[in-house]
Amino acid sequence: LELGGKSPCIVDETADLHTAGRRIAWGKLLCAGQTCVAPDFLLVHRSVADRLVREIEAAADRFYGPDMLANAEYPRIVNRRHFDRLAAMIPAGDRILSGGRTDARRYKIELTLIDADLSDRSPLMQEEIFGPLLPVVRYDDLDQALACIRRRPKPLALYLFTRSAGRVQQVERTVSFGGGCVNDCVLHLSSTRLPFG
Repeated sequence: LELGGKSPCIVDETADLHTAGRRIAWGKLLCAGQTCVAPDFLLVHRSVADRLVREIEAAADRFYGPDMLANAEYPRIVNRRHFDRLAAMIPAGDRILSGGRTDARRYKIELTLIDADLSDRSPLMQEEIFGPLLPVVRYDDLDQALACIRRRPKPLALYLFTRSAGRVQQVERTVSFGGGCVNDCVLHLSSTRLPFG
């Protein structure tokens, strides 16, 4: 079974933003985002979006320092073709919330948070990214976020950050996905007792 949808990460207004920022940054930066279960786009409640972006930035800074591209431990993009494809997805101007720098010589792209919206038709919101680019989509109501997910092919993974058990049940009842986590990213793959896909 191969599910090809973009793996969403939902952060509601009740979430612990410090923990969410750290775990989202870790999940997205694992292999520089070149994993099939990396968070592919972020759906965040409008009231906490700016704070979450700052928490993700701060976590990435703690992981790789203020100049991620210069850190020898930060992974490179696998090849030139993939690097060029990702670099072409980075928009110009004020849609970049954080990051955006690239190093073509070393095939590195820093974590780049990009402003997007629910109706975005750009490649960022239509294709699986497989890199350190993270579109940030603000929503006002969880039903909007879930409708955005349901309009797309079924995702391989889904991540939800919330303190509400009711929201967990709502997401599980409404959206079909291969696997995922509540208040974490990627870790469902680490259990040999859980199915994958």
